[in-house]
Amino acid sequence: MSDIDRDEAETDLPRGIYEDIDFAVLVQIAGRMIAQYVEAIGKDLGLSAGHLSVLGMVRRKPGLVQNVYGSILAINDATLGRYVDKLAERGLLRRERCDEDRRTVCLTLTDEGMTFILEVKTRLSGVQDDITARLSAPEIAQLQANLVTFLSAEGPDLQEA
Repeated sequence: MSDIDRDEAETDLPRGIYEDIDFAVLVQIAGRMIAQYVEAIGKDLGLSAGHLSVLGMVRRKPGLVQNVYGSILAINDATLGRYVDKLAERGLLRRERCDEDRRTVCLTLTDEGMTFILEVKTRLSGVQDDITARLSAPEIAQLQANLVTFLSAEGPDLQEA
């Protein structure tokens, strides 16, 4: 487990505390909870959660135009540019002109980047086990399906990208 002592924090919360909280606030809280774990892993590796998110998404969806990753991850262009600069400087990410439109830049992982993000993925899977320990497999599957539905309705349409 990371530096975050979730068990101690959870004992201070009254039962049912989240039940009457607005949906948008619940999504923000859940995101912050996950981000704390990812930030702790990133800190150990000298990168932020944002950097790790970019690397993870490029691993899952390689070769997309740079600004598409920003849209998927809800990161503005300036911040994404800083993340990509640092990742490229560290030799983890490669920028290449896209074949379809030479004015645009596509992103792929380097071999070192792939090794790095697979190490991060291994560490994150331990965190995922901690986070989901109190949920059943069907609850986890349902939550994931609902999040995909929500993000698909709110996020970019990759078919157009």
